[in-house]
Amino acid sequence: MRRLTMRQLLPTVIATVSCATLIGMAGAAVGQPVAIATLTSTEIRELQRLVPSTAEDYYNLGLMYQGEGNLPAAIRAFSRAVELDPSADYYFGRGLAYFDHGDLQRAIADFDTAIRYDQQFASAYYNRGMAHLALQDYSAAIRDFNAALEIDPQFVAAYYSRGMAHFDSGNIELAQRDYQRARSLNPTMTAKYYDAAPRPLTGGP
Repeated sequence: MRRLTMRQLLPTVIATVSCATLIGMAGAAVGQPVAIATLTSTEIRELQRLVPSTAEDYYNLGLMYQGEGNLPAAIRAFSRAVELDPSADYYFGRGLAYFDHGDLQRAIADFDTAIRYDQQFASAYYNRGMAHLALQDYSAAIRDFNAALEIDPQFVAAYYSRGMAHFDSGNIELAQRDYQRARSLNPTMTAKYYDAAPRPLTGGP
């Protein structure tokens, strides 16, 4: 069963994700699992009957388990995919599962590996930046968001998340610029979402 990888799906999903969802993703080190790549009900039924043998089989099983919120099973499946085919996509998938599971250091290590395999992997830089942001390593987070934006200047979530990192490190003016840039690229990011954020994103008290 051939389907799009998370690398192929992620930019589209992040382009349409709400600001409130981004706030939740960055507001705590461990949150509810976010299903980045979704499976249809037909695909899930096929996977449930599958006897996995290839890296792609295990990768798809990892997607299914992650979508169900069964993160330990997802990590095991992605790990088997990595053993069979150590590719950027499979390390990235496991990194997302580790992130959702709250194991941020392992997530960073997998994003590191994905980037070594593909230095133009904007979503790997972005998610590594999110892990650094959750760990309050703001300079590392900003470097990763910068790298993601160099590869994809239309990466709305990277502007928004870099704004949070700037705000938390005390650079209010830079934070405001990034929030405005994110809002200009995605008009659905309304003032209502900004006002509900865990930081005064407009620079107010």
